[in-house]
Amino acid sequence: MVEWTAVLRFAHLLSTVYMAAPLYMLLVVNERARFGGPIGYSTDRYMENIIKNHARRCFVVLGTVLASGLLLVWADGISLSEAVANWTLWVKLGAALVLFGLLSYIHFYLQPQIEELIARLQPDQPAPAGLGPQVAMLRVRRKRISSVCLFTVLTAVVGGVRMLVPYPLWLFLVFEAVVLLFTYRTFRAPLPYGWF
Repeated sequence: MVEWTAVLRFAHLLSTVYMAAPLYMLLVVNERARFGGPIGYSTDRYMENIIKNHARRCFVVLGTVLASGLLLVWADGISLSEAVANWTLWVKLGAALVLFGLLSYIHFYLQPQIEELIARLQPDQPAPAGLGPQVAMLRVRRKRISSVCLFTVLTAVVGGVRMLVPYPLWLFLVFEAVVLLFTYRTFRAPLPYGWF
């Protein structure tokens, strides 16, 4: 049983690392803003390809996180009554469900709208009049949602650490404040020096 628990923990942690996607999507968007210039085929088609193709991967990885987490609860011998009373498990489960919802909204609703607009771009031709502001409005909405996703992923990580090394609620709240500040900083700038 110990070996299976190790495999589950490995799958859970590896999948959680992979869920850093919101961080990197925010960095991509912030770098595009630093690049400047009007909307154009090469730059914007490239960026949208990176973002849109990552959503399917995220669904699979998020499913792995959820399944391995639930199996870990079972493998660790946590009873149903203990699981129901464990607020950290509820935070982690809530985070996974919120992420599924936000990712679905982006992938099935927002991204198709952006794709429809970007499809109007042609290589070596200027963008149609008024296209830039329309795309920008949708991208700002997607960026805000990605920030919420990043905060949610990091909240799940904070909860995951608490499952392994129990610590008091006040420390959880301190970690959450740090997560909030980091998320805000990532939303505002491309983090040229890693954490800063």
